[in-house]
Amino acid sequence: MIDELLKILDERIERKLARMNTAALGVVTQVDLQKFRCNVKLKNKVHGKEVELFEVPIAVQKFGSGSVIVAPSEGDVVVIIFSKHELEEQLKNNEIVQVNEILRFGINNAIVIAGIHTLVDPIPQINQDEILIQHKSGNYIKFQQDGRVVIKGDVYIDGDLDFKTIRGTNADDGTWHNPP
Repeated sequence: MIDELLKILDERIERKLARMNTAALGVVTQVDLQKFRCNVKLKNKVHGKEVELFEVPIAVQKFGSGSVIVAPSEGDVVVIIFSKHELEEQLKNNEIVQVNEILRFGINNAIVIAGIHTLVDPIPQINQDEILIQHKSGNYIKFQQDGRVVIKGDVYIDGDLDFKTIRGTNADDGTWHNPP
């Protein structure tokens, strides 16, 4: 009797969990940079069918003082998470909102949070305690373990540039520099 009840309970829990979306991998099929949303096809089939999500918001590192934005491209493999509550209502503004508490972890409440390397992608060369910003061209900015900043690629500066030292020489002493 108790074994049957436990089996029924296990089955009910399993059915509930099977309907809950938490995280998935997908492939970007279209990008709308005006809305900063994309369409994403899940990398796994659901009940034998391919599933595509439309106008999925793209998360970025954004805070009041600034943001780091890298636009995804078609074909990128991305990590998708699913909000516990309906997403569109929460994204309307910065206010606290009432949401439909019955609809939870739905597939339509997806957010693209990051790209991810697959096993066939080249892995960037980076060491512990380093930061790497790398472009698909191969150019990069790397903050190394010792604090040095290495830039590979042509550098264009739109604005004033002021140096304290160049290769150990005080910039004010250089004949090429006329301080104000």
